[in-house]
Amino acid sequence: MPAIKNHYVPGVTPIDLSGGPLAGDFVSMKNYEHCDVVIMIGATAGATCAVTMDKAAAVTGDTVTLAFTKYYSTGFRLDYSGANGSFSVGETITGDGGGTGVVYQDNGDHLIMHTFNGTTFVDGETITGGTSLKTAKASGIQKNEDILVPRTAESDTFTIPATANRTYVIPVDADMLGDGYDCFQVDLGDAAAAQTDGVAIYVMSGPKYNGEIPETAIYD
Repeated sequence: MPAIKNHYVPGVTPIDLSGGPLAGDFVSMKNYEHCDVVIMIGATAGATCAVTMDKAAAVTGDTVTLAFTKYYSTGFRLDYSGANGSFSVGETITGDGGGTGVVYQDNGDHLIMHTFNGTTFVDGETITGGTSLKTAKASGIQKNEDILVPRTAESDTFTIPATANRTYVIPVDADMLGDGYDCFQVDLGDAAAAQTDGVAIYVMSGPKYNGEIPETAIYD
């Protein structure tokens, strides 16, 4: 039987994030080169949630902030026609029916967007750029809702919006932790008083020791 390439470790088991803040379990990078922290928000999302990370010299050690700037979030594609100009990267697009999303790329006949508000864009409706004020007609409904779009975290944190059924991924390389540190955890902030269901999973990769059964990541 071939060796398993990735190792999957629960960070935060499925829970109502309105009971936060929640400190995820620690994982050790001693046996791995990389980890993707996968955060999923379920069918109920009543409030926003801040995401941060900590690092330590051991899985039970004192912590300091783990600096990170890159993460990914669920995106989608929206085809359009009849535009009277180009949409601006970073502006919010609004459809006549109330759907909104933020532009990551304008490819001339379709937009790649993120930060969907949960109201579907529909065929033939007018879409308008909040900054550019450019308009176009949606060609079909939005699609490719499983794509992940690169995002930038400010000051080692980002905020998950109150939108259900979304995925967020933070890539962590072992060398991001710096000298003397080989462990880290993800922290999910209090989602205020409204119910928000969430879970976090550590996907460890780049094992330093190959074998049929992956090495542990929960002990030093």
